[in-house]
Amino acid sequence: MKETIAFGVHLPVVNLEGNSTHSREQILSFAERAERLEYDSLSVNDHVVFTTSWLDAVATLSAVAGITSKIKLGTSILNIVVRNPIVSARTLSSIDIISSGRLFAGVGPGSSKKDYDVCGIPYEDRWKRFDEALQILRTLWNTESDIPRLANFDGVYYKMENVSMEPQPVQKPHPPILIGSWGSETGLKRVAKYGDGWMASAYNITPEKFKERWETVLSYRRSNGKDTESFQNSMMSMFGYIDNDKEKVHRMVKNILSPALGRRPEDLEDLLLFGSVDHCINKIDTLCNVGVKRIHFWPICDFNEQIEIFSKEIASNY
Repeated sequence: MKETIAFGVHLPVVNLEGNSTHSREQILSFAERAERLEYDSLSVNDHVVFTTSWLDAVATLSAVAGITSKIKLGTSILNIVVRNPIVSARTLSSIDIISSGRLFAGVGPGSSKKDYDVCGIPYEDRWKRFDEALQILRTLWNTESDIPRLANFDGVYYKMENVSMEPQPVQKPHPPILIGSWGSETGLKRVAKYGDGWMASAYNITPEKFKERWETVLSYRRSNGKDTESFQNSMMSMFGYIDNDKEKVHRMVKNILSPALGRRPEDLEDLLLFGSVDHCINKIDTLCNVGVKRIHFWPICDFNEQIEIFSKEIASNY
């Protein structure tokens, strides 16, 4: 057996092939299969508008919460600036309750200017708004006490006076808050200060850079007098397709994923889980060795078949 690492999967809320075919059966059967295969977690990604069809993240996660019982559920990430942090806090609290305490809250300001434009929020303010949004989330989730207290916040962008957030989440003191960052110094300081873990983006960071950045965020945690033992990390948006046919894999990256992400197919194929079982195991070994604790696999098509292959031929080795 290899080193222990947790494996989650992204729910197929986006159709990267360019059509708008989504269904109840597609989503729920995927979630039920992921739980049966004993994946650690299911997560949903968030956009308001995108280049292709995209189901709403929180609505989909709520549906999945009702038909699963053991698997962790999370956002990866939820844009709490565009969605408003106070509304997001209530929404996430509700999902934690519906799921009986299985939620992890992956949050960030997103990287799409289009989402901000259509919601009437200046894109250039996103990081300052996000800092305030993180403080609001922690202020509203005040479950250290059994006695509800009124929350107040006086920021530049958000203000609250005597706000009661009831009911509170099931988890105490609150669901894990995992902050998305591509690894900038400022971003990692934010992760260390406000987060319970770091969500790294698989197609925006190399294993070598991850190791360096992970050591950096832990040093920030220590300098802030915060715990590092329970601090989490996840490698998110790990797109992939497992198949021995190299030419088929090349075509999929070039024709499906590269246009959707606007990235060079060669770079995506190098960083992500594309190729044979052995090739993908070697990539995961490298990620284990640099300190990655959880990987969220995201097959770009043939969703159910791919998570079966991944579970039985790859995850079973760890």
